[in-house]
Amino acid sequence: MVDEEKRRRLTLSRRTFVKLFGATAGAVAIGECARPQMEALAVDFDDENESDEEEVYTISCRANCFQSCMLHAHVRNGVLKKMTPGAYPDEIYTGCCLRGLSIPSRTYSPTRIKYPLRRVGERGGDQWERITWDEALADIKDKMGSSRDTYGTYSTMVDMGSGSYGKVSFFMGSRFANAIKGTKADACYDQAIGTGASRVVGGGVWGFSSEPKGMLSSKVIIVQGANPVYSQPQSWRIIQRAKEAGARVICIDPMFSATAARSDEYIPIRPGSDLSLTLAMINRVLQTEAYDKKFVMSRTNACMLVRKDNGMILRAANLTDPTYVPAATTAAAMLSMKTDPGLVWDATTNAPAVYATCQTPTLEGSFNLGGIEVETVFTGLKRAMEAFTVEQAAEDTTIPAEKILELVDIYVKQGPVWTFTTYGIDRYNIGIRWGQAINVLQALTGNMAKLGAGFSGNFTWETTTTQFDFKRMWYSTNGYGNMGIPMTEIRNIMKTQQYKGKPYPVKSMITVFSNSFSNYGDENLWYDGTMDNIDYHVAIDCEMTDTVRHADLVLPVCFWTECEDIRANYANPYLVMNEKAIEPLGESKPDNEIFALIADTLGYATDFPNKTAEEWSRDWMTSDTLKAQGITYERLCEEKAIRMVGTEDKPFIRGEEYFLTPSGMAELYCEFPLPRLDYGQDWKTLMAQEHYPAAAYPSEAWPGSEQHASYPLVFIQEHTRFRTHSQYFDNIALRELDPEPILDLSAQDAMERGIADNDVVEMFNDRGHCVVKARVNNALQPGLVVMPKGWQRSQFIEGSYQELTSTETNPMAVNFQYFDTLVDVRKRG
Repeated sequence: MVDEEKRRRLTLSRRTFVKLFGATAGAVAIGECARPQMEALAVDFDDENESDEEEVYTISCRANCFQSCMLHAHVRNGVLKKMTPGAYPDEIYTGCCLRGLSIPSRTYSPTRIKYPLRRVGERGGDQWERITWDEALADIKDKMGSSRDTYGTYSTMVDMGSGSYGKVSFFMGSRFANAIKGTKADACYDQAIGTGASRVVGGGVWGFSSEPKGMLSSKVIIVQGANPVYSQPQSWRIIQRAKEAGARVICIDPMFSATAARSDEYIPIRPGSDLSLTLAMINRVLQTEAYDKKFVMSRTNACMLVRKDNGMILRAANLTDPTYVPAATTAAAMLSMKTDPGLVWDATTNAPAVYATCQTPTLEGSFNLGGIEVETVFTGLKRAMEAFTVEQAAEDTTIPAEKILELVDIYVKQGPVWTFTTYGIDRYNIGIRWGQAINVLQALTGNMAKLGAGFSGNFTWETTTTQFDFKRMWYSTNGYGNMGIPMTEIRNIMKTQQYKGKPYPVKSMITVFSNSFSNYGDENLWYDGTMDNIDYHVAIDCEMTDTVRHADLVLPVCFWTECEDIRANYANPYLVMNEKAIEPLGESKPDNEIFALIADTLGYATDFPNKTAEEWSRDWMTSDTLKAQGITYERLCEEKAIRMVGTEDKPFIRGEEYFLTPSGMAELYCEFPLPRLDYGQDWKTLMAQEHYPAAAYPSEAWPGSEQHASYPLVFIQEHTRFRTHSQYFDNIALRELDPEPILDLSAQDAMERGIADNDVVEMFNDRGHCVVKARVNNALQPGLVVMPKGWQRSQFIEGSYQELTSTETNPMAVNFQYFDTLVDVRKRG
């Protein structure tokens, strides 16, 4: 039980606010805006005359941890008092975490932005003056408008992240970028594994998962590249329930994480070697003929014929014209599989035949069709995998060969097996190839498209359906802006004012749902003169992040409790209503209203009308499909949560009927391994290497790399219970439990450097440095250092952890490689 003294300290009242924050509030907004902020926050939670009458509202937590917790907001006299878990119709999804419970603390944070602020002095100097909304919009019209008149509409960059998953808020950001014909930043994190998985099962970056409840039917759950106990507690609840029912839980991780400690078995692995492990397992399955032949022949493209000269799969048209090749564009060729299906070799007729009508397709072999040499996908896969031995994987991963063979046996004989992952492996350049390889392993062993088996972590039911009118929500009527600029290239474009070798002036920037200064790799690139080329920077936020502190104008946005929205959940199959619980603090406004005001200011009111959240939601939910299902806005308001796919008795299974691939099958051979984004990089020379799963090692964080001799420690940013990326970075309730950034080192690495607990240390490499306190952590293997992510520059003694990461990306994945980072650590005097 929390004692009375601790309860008193955690209660935010007028008295405690003045005592705790009166001396520091000015650091957030110095000058005329400091006092209005303080007065608005001086709410007495301990008012003895407070009414006992309580109102309860349904809130969908919209942080990008993907857990989609439904919460109840308890309000008295217009003040948010507390949060409690809201019950989903399917109780397995009911729950919350510390972050959700601390929402009142975040709502009434002393650093909350509640008024428009204009920069005074130099960028980053944290000096502000409070202005009115009319003044703010006039400022935008004057500065951003004139910039667009001079340089064109694309010169406005909409720097959009993923900090608020709501349809009316988040989706409206995309529509806003479209409406004003701006340039939109395309996400370059959490993209690699899904891109690789899509090569096998389709569905795009987010479409590889089955419904998490299916894990209750698993016999073995392998957690790899994830720490759900901390980062996805609702998914962990399902894993724990499965464990109690008899499922075996195995954790493969470079560190003895909280998840490893609660698993049945922990297998330590060298950071970044997961691909080596999986390739060796695939080869072992093939060489021992331990694959699920029925699944491989009926649900994969293993029998299809591939031309050896150009890598194309033979189509039905080749029956009459052996030289036929599908349309020149890759997109057209992929689509042609629907109307011009692939060929197999018929063992009965000893001739090519259309797969769908062939009763006796051949699994292995090479053949000649009119002078063209072809082979089956399966034959090519076996050849591509034969170099990846268990012995080599044991050397790469440090996992004993015997243990690797045990893992193969698990996939082959002990299923259904569920591989649970999130984005640990995504943070290396191997992420895209591992996503492809692990799905090939699952397909070969029949561990997909059935209850209890699959590859997942973040389930998105939206990829299963076209129920909603996305076009009406996303796109305006005046044409589209440039929507494909990768985040990894933004600062280079800003600095050079060029893109793909041509002039591309980016002169203004609007940041929304994003803390890009803190979350892009190599943070110092923001400060090396890049922003000198940006004439005007507007940030829309509710907190003073690193990015906001470097803006010219700050617009206050409502927090989740202060505006209506709807959420299409991740990690569970529900559509949820987010009710407005309290009035917006200060002069903050909902995202969609701010977008409409800016669009109007820039002359695009017709393309982004100022509709209410309800009006946008009704637009989005207008479709014949929804009508046929009886799903309406009114029903959502009444029920709060509606299951969209699957049932409580039968969870949704990815690929149960068909896969979202060109062939409708799980594709062991990817005919067109395309880059996720094309920004002018050299990717065409890589295509021939990536039809099948292929080897790769981390570009930096590997013993043989150029940097390893100088920087022998792999640096990993750990997701923590106390932040979602950089959200909640200054939440006073959570800061009491997690007051400052700490760097964890292994006992051996600490001893070699003369470092003890609480010593001040400097972590450094050629890109930057970070000065923090150290902690000796026996959960780490030598050669690995770990720091929880999400802290801001002002919270370090010096520097920032994000200075150390690089901007190098895999040209196919186009994804920040945060964990592919080497550093060293030294004690500060």
